[in-house]
Amino acid sequence: MNTFKFQIYKDARGEWRWKLISTNGRIVADSGEGYSSSSAARDAAQRVKDNAGEATIE
Repeated sequence: MNTFKFQIYKDARGEWRWKLISTNGRIVADSGEGYSSSSAARDAAQRVKDNAGEATIE
C-alpha cells in the first residue's frame, strides 16, 4: 500500500506547484518553486518520484 501521494495545485499567485503528502495528511516535501503550467509541475513531481530512490543521505 502506497502511503504517500503527490498533489498538484495552483497557489495564490496563480503558479502551479506540487506537494508530497503522507497518509496522515502531513506535507513531507514541496516543489519550492512555482511553475507556469500544471503539466510542468506534474513533470517536476515525476522527476522527484523517479529519482528519489537513488538519492543519498548526507
